Amino acid sequence: MSENNLRNKLAALEALLRSYGRVLLAFSGGVDSSLLAYLGQRVLGEDFLAITLQHSCYPRWELRDALQFAQRYDIRHELLPFDQLAVPQLRENSTQRCYYCKKAMFSLLRAKAQQGKFNQLIDGSNADDLDDFRPGLKALTELNVISPLKILGWSKNEVRQASRMLQLPSAELPTCACLATRIPYYSEVNEEKIAQIEAMEELLHMLGFQQCRARHHGDSMRLELAAPDQVRLLQNETMRQKLLEKAQNLGFRWLSLDLSPFRSGNMNSTKPEKTSV
Repeated sequence: MSENNLRNKLAALEALLRSYGRVLLAFSGGVDSSLLAYLGQRVLGEDFLAITLQHSCYPRWELRDALQFAQRYDIRHELLPFDQLAVPQLRENSTQRCYYCKKAMFSLLRAKAQQGKFNQLIDGSNADDLDDFRPGLKALTELNVISPLKILGWSKNEVRQASRMLQLPSAELPTCACLATRIPYYSEVNEEKIAQIEAMEELLHMLGFQQCRARHHGDSMRLELAAPDQVRLLQNETMRQKLLEKAQNLGFRWLSLDLSPFRSGNMNSTKPEKTSV
């Protein structure tokens, strides 16, 4: 997209945000919600608030990014605790897990918005989200959560382009997802599994692998890496040994590297048949 067209899209997005009056944003610190947080604060000032839900499946590194971004741009920001693992349908981990989790999350945010007399509750869903299996989108619709990027047809790539134009550090963040997405459907989500996944992915990040997933399969863990990173790991015995030792210390019998490169939503490719809610 040309710079001129991108500036026009940004102007339209700012106008849409301004039209909402007082706005509360569900802010994860990812690429999409960071752009909305930056623009919302710029055009709405005191009539804008970004809220980050703190919960078990929210990685520490994403929370760190969210806090640093909000501080850097003087964004009105609050943390709100959420006991995600208290949602029984999340622990059961059916194909509709995301629906029930989003329903609980955004019900809490909706109550916060009403308490603060905010006209609109918004999130960072973009137009590309319509092409994936995302049952959580139904919960957003039911709770009247507005998705400005989706309304205006913003793709993930356009969000990154605009963020680069605005020199936002979020522009190059890897694709993020709830840690529960690393666990196959119908395998229980619990505290131990989430802690194991987070610990392994934290080590992967420390070793320089940013776009990665640690998939939990009972007593084994499967690593997904971008194609160039697969080669780098296979050529580095020291890195492989560190990861193997970490997996063993976490209680896994086996650690494997998926020969298919990382792809966002990969667990959805083997999902059982969709069911209605």
